[in-house]
Amino acid sequence: IAHEIKNPLTPIQLSAQRLRRKYLGSFSGDDLVFDDCTNLIVKQVDELKNLVNEFSNFARMPASNPTPNQLNDVISEALRLYQEGHKEITFVFDPDSSMPVFNLDRDQIKRAVINLLDNAVSAVSNDGEIKISSSYNQTLKMAVFSVSDNGSGIPPEDKPRLFEPYFSTKKSGTGLGLAIVSTIISDHNGYIRVKDNVPKGTAFIIELPVSQDKLNT
Repeated sequence: IAHEIKNPLTPIQLSAQRLRRKYLGSFSGDDLVFDDCTNLIVKQVDELKNLVNEFSNFARMPASNPTPNQLNDVISEALRLYQEGHKEITFVFDPDSSMPVFNLDRDQIKRAVINLLDNAVSAVSNDGEIKISSSYNQTLKMAVFSVSDNGSGIPPEDKPRLFEPYFSTKKSGTGLGLAIVSTIISDHNGYIRVKDNVPKGTAFIIELPVSQDKLNT
C-alpha cells in the first residue's frame, strides 16, 4: 500500500517544481499566488512521503540484532545530527564514564534516540535546552539514559497514551515516533517511562539490561 501511495507523489512534486522553474519569473512581485501554491505542493508532497515512510518503517520493524556497543557513543552520534541542525537550541550530554560495552542493536537504539530528540526539539522554543544523561547501575546491571527538555510539557491525560501507535499530541505528527521507540526498547527487554521535567518540560527515561547474552527477539 505504501508503494502505491508513493508512486504518484514523485511526478506530482516534479511537475510542481518544473512549473516553478519555467513560469515563476513570469509573474510580478505582487502576484504571489503561483509561488505560494506551487511551493505548498512541493512541501506537502515531502510531508506525505515522510508520513508514508513512517508507516512503512513501523510495519516492517526488523528484529533486534544486538552486538557489543558503547551506549554513550550511540547517543553522541545521534546528538551530533541535531547540534548541527538546531544551533538555536542548547544541547547538553552528561555521559557516565563507567558505562560498559554491552549487547544492543546500534541502529535501532540510535533511531530511538533520534525519535526522542525529534520530540524534544518540537517541544522547545528557539532558546530551549535539551539534556541527555546516561548512568550505569552496577548492582542491577542496568544502563539508564534520559532525554529531557524544558518545553511546554505533556498534559497528564495524554501520558497514558503516548506510546500507542497513531496517537500524537502534535498537529503534524504521525503518532508513530514514540510507538517505534517503545517497540525498540521492548525488543531489548528494556523499559521506557515519561515524567514531568523540573521546573518545566518533559523527561523520557529508558532502562536497558546490560548483558553479554543474546537478547530476545
